[in-house]
Order: sequence, then structure tokens, then C-alpha cells
Amino acid sequence: MAALVKALHLALRPLPIGFVSDLGARLARLNVRFVNPQVAQNARRNVRRHFPDLPEAEVEALVRRFVGNVGRLMTEFSVIHRFAAAKRMEFVGVDVARVDVGKIPTIALCLHLGNWEVLAGAMQAIGIPVASISEVRRNEAQRDIAAATRRGFDLRVLAPDQSGLRQALSILRGNGVLAIFPDEKRDGTMMAPLFGRPPHAKGNLALVARLARRTGAQLVVTYCERVDATHFRLCFEPPFQMKGEGPGMLADVALLNSRIEPVILRHLDQWYYLDDPIGPIEPEPADRAGTPDG
Repeated sequence: MAALVKALHLALRPLPIGFVSDLGARLARLNVRFVNPQVAQNARRNVRRHFPDLPEAEVEALVRRFVGNVGRLMTEFSVIHRFAAAKRMEFVGVDVARVDVGKIPTIALCLHLGNWEVLAGAMQAIGIPVASISEVRRNEAQRDIAAATRRGFDLRVLAPDQSGLRQALSILRGNGVLAIFPDEKRDGTMMAPLFGRPPHAKGNLALVARLARRTGAQLVVTYCERVDATHFRLCFEPPFQMKGEGPGMLADVALLNSRIEPVILRHLDQWYYLDDPIGPIEPEPADRAGTPDG
């Protein structure tokens, strides 16, 4: 199966961008209709949780857009390297966000919206080298395709372990740019956004807080918005810093969550984790969570 997926990826690379993206959307909708209907059911449940008064027709339209977006981003791995040359990207807020890049440490809070892999190509296009802490995909084909795509964009991928954290600290202390995805799922549990749950010290929001406090990094919420089928708006919100000693880890996590959650709710149809369950997170004292060495 892995070999088949890789062969399909290679076969799609020379084909028109629009055709490849549309194919992904069609395949995803067929999959949800005939193989995995639970995906749409879960997405509907979460949409109603976030927007209980949304009319049924709008819920269904939102879920359909969500399924199509997931399918598109999967096949777009084959053609994403051509997006910049094909003028498929526009930038919003980048001039303000990049003023101090290279002068002070920068953490980009990248969100799983639209096709977030476009962000790597966007950073390359504007000449900003980026490193990212990334989970290793379990699916062999997806892992190899993603790794090859990221290498093509000169994205330095760090392992989500103590070695990777030490490298991340070194990058930040050298006034580099580190990308972290704060919206995440671990072992079947949605860690962030919080969506009304109490803040905790287990996920990437807490990691960002620690790194920012330790290095004095500026923080920039960054995300990719799919404008139409194959055109993208790369959005960079104004930088901010976590100044002062701060009231504590959980307060820092709540602050960071307040920066990302509204963005995701505004683009719920393009959020990769829309169909995942939002369950409780067992509390853990901040001083028990892992801290970067160095």
C-alpha cells in the first residue's frame, strides 16, 4: 500500500494543480460517503458544539467543505512545490511580522488550517529560514512524502524529544525562527485549542510558553487560509511577547489559547481536526511537565 501511495504521488506531480487538488476533494467525499461516514458524523457533532444555533443546511455545507479541504491537502503534496511559481499564494501582515525577524528570537504559532504545508513554501519565498518541531507520522508513505516535500522547502525538522528541544533552544538563542503547531492531538486526545476546558501544562501551548519565557522570543500566529480551490492567503498576525515574570504556566497557556482559538473558530471548515473528539484532559501540575534542557 505504501508503494502504491508513493507511485500515485509521483504520477500526480506533473499534472495540472487544479486537477490534482479537485481529485483529492472528490476522493475524500467518496471515502466519507461509502467507507468512513463516521468522519462526517464527528465533524457535525463538533460544529454543533461550537455553533449550536447554526442552521442544519449550513452545518452540512461546512462539513462538506471540511471533507473537501482534507482531501485537497492530501493530493496537493504532489504539486505544492509549484504553488509559488504559479502565483497561488498571497501574503497578509507579513511586513509587520518580519520587522524583527533575525534580530530577536521568533516562534511562529502555525495552525492546521487550509493547507498548512504551504507555510513552508511561503517562508522560503520570502527568504526566512525556519525550523519546526514535528511529530513523526506513523504511516510510512505519508511520512516519506511529507519529509521529501519539506526538504524541498529547506525546512529543518526537529524531533519532538529532548534532543530536538535543545536544538530549538539553540535556534532561538541565535535569533532564529522556530515553528510550532499549538493545535494538536496526542494519543487520541485534543490538547488544544481548549474550547472551554481548563488550561493544562501537557501540550505544545505549554511548550511555547516555556520557550518564550526562557528566550524572550516574539510570538507570531501564522496560518494558511484556502481562498478558493487552489489559492491561499498566508496570514501573519502582529507579533507579541510574554513580558514580565508572568502569573504562572497555566495563565500563559490560557493567554496563548486566546490567540489561536478564535482564529480556528473563524475557519472551522478548514481545520484539520474538526472531526476529532474534544474530551477532558486530566490535570497535571505545571512543574511535572517536561521542560527543555539547556
